[in-house]
Amino acid sequence: MTSFKKKLDEEIGEAPRFTKALQERIVHSAEQHQPKQNGGWQYPTIIVAAIVTLLFLIASGPWERTEYVQHASIVELAQIEEIQQLSIVQNWDEDRINVGRIGWVIGQQEFTKGTETKLIENVLQNAVVAQKNDDYYGVSDVWVAFDNGQTVKVKMFKNKDKEQLAFLDIQTNTFYQVNDEQAVIEFTNFLFKEDPFNFTVFLLWIGVIILGAWITERAVRWKFNIPKEPKYVSVNHQRVVFTFKVINIIAITIFNLKGWIIYIAADFTLIITLTLINVATEYYFGRHEKRHYVAVTTTTYLLIVFTAFIIWVQ
Repeated sequence: MTSFKKKLDEEIGEAPRFTKALQERIVHSAEQHQPKQNGGWQYPTIIVAAIVTLLFLIASGPWERTEYVQHASIVELAQIEEIQQLSIVQNWDEDRINVGRIGWVIGQQEFTKGTETKLIENVLQNAVVAQKNDDYYGVSDVWVAFDNGQTVKVKMFKNKDKEQLAFLDIQTNTFYQVNDEQAVIEFTNFLFKEDPFNFTVFLLWIGVIILGAWITERAVRWKFNIPKEPKYVSVNHQRVVFTFKVINIIAITIFNLKGWIIYIAADFTLIITLTLINVATEYYFGRHEKRHYVAVTTTTYLLIVFTAFIIWVQ
């Protein structure tokens, strides 16, 4: 029995002027308006730690570190070493390299030792140093890993007026031209084969993902009787959510401007960090209504969808 209930009983006396049901409603209403004690210091600490981690990753920018070993040029390596792995991605921006080791960049084509690696070996073995001019334009980025463990990135170019292939060795900043016509034709046919991307299928996938998210949220709310309204349990809850939405927008904008959005590891880090903040916030403010169950389910669903998307585009 609460102190408020005891005091109420004393005021009312042995012959209460209200029915028992009405007394219980009065007591329940008074207890509901008493200030709730939020959880301990752990949850704000988790939120702050998540933000600090995100800011540290943004500041350090590990996605731009190079993998070069200052040994032979890529042409010299192709003469004595076999290519074990190959990654290719289309990119017309000559000022940026958007390719990386296998499983590192979204949308790149990836191959292990086989027909494709032999084609690029043939191209590299028939390359000679040349002078770059305005007749060449960038078309693709290529990452190769040789038997000896060395990895090299090159920017592929095509000639505007003729079937001429060339590339820039990023490690040595040396421009090469491939003079073997047959090698150029074979590699070009492979490099510019028809893109299997289907826009209709992509839109269908988007619709399925949105529908799945809606069904998942409704199912969790129904299962655990989690209210959808009011949207916020308090003014502080609303302020914190709004603050983190602003942080989310800033973080995503920085990732886009820096070009980190193409890196799978960067995207996973961003998604996990932002969703961890959301889960911690909902648990801190809404755990009495199990609101964090929705956040946990949404996070799990988002990670599954992102993983499936990466597998599909690779």
